[in-house]
Amino acid sequence: MQQYLKLAKILLMVGYLVGIFGILISLDKPHYFTVAGYFVVLSFVLLMLFHRPHSIKFWITLSVIGVLGFAVEAIGTNTGFVFGNYTYGKSLGVKLFQTPLVMAINWMVLVYLVYDLLKGWNISFMLKSIVSSVILVIYDFVMEPVAIALNMWTWDTGNPPLHNYIGWFLVSLLFFIYIYRGKLKFENPLSRTLFWLHCIFFGALNLLLRVI
Repeated sequence: MQQYLKLAKILLMVGYLVGIFGILISLDKPHYFTVAGYFVVLSFVLLMLFHRPHSIKFWITLSVIGVLGFAVEAIGTNTGFVFGNYTYGKSLGVKLFQTPLVMAINWMVLVYLVYDLLKGWNISFMLKSIVSSVILVIYDFVMEPVAIALNMWTWDTGNPPLHNYIGWFLVSLLFFIYIYRGKLKFENPLSRTLFWLHCIFFGALNLLLRVI
């Protein structure tokens, strides 16, 4: 198992590193960015390969988050009600209701990673839910300029409105209350590596895109 874990970590590290440099030299070729959706799926598959134990309760919980996450995104992009007025580009792949299907996986991965990071904290589930939601809002704040540059989505106002971050906090809070109340117990030696790679990837691109 350890050799496979090392291989998975190396694969992800190389993938994110290549992604950073590949994006920087391909800003004038937005059709290259369609690989982003596939990489989200690959990250999820690798994450689940090292998840233990698998259970019906776990998959029901994660599936509910995925389905509701997609539904919120679909409502948001079609009405502007949840996050503000925005439109998805082509980078994230196949769409349903003008919303990339991969957004369901994206919500599952983000909630999973932050839950695994904080689940051992000896504080109330409500406080953990709030802290977890703040982490996702900060993540979204860092990710937004990168996502726009990669044609993942565009805002009618050019930049994301305050409405977006309030929506992210409230939706995240509902998901985290749900998952912390469920008290899921699992181990995943790949989880924290993937969490920090996410942070480094979007943090580095956020800074580099500002100086290019």
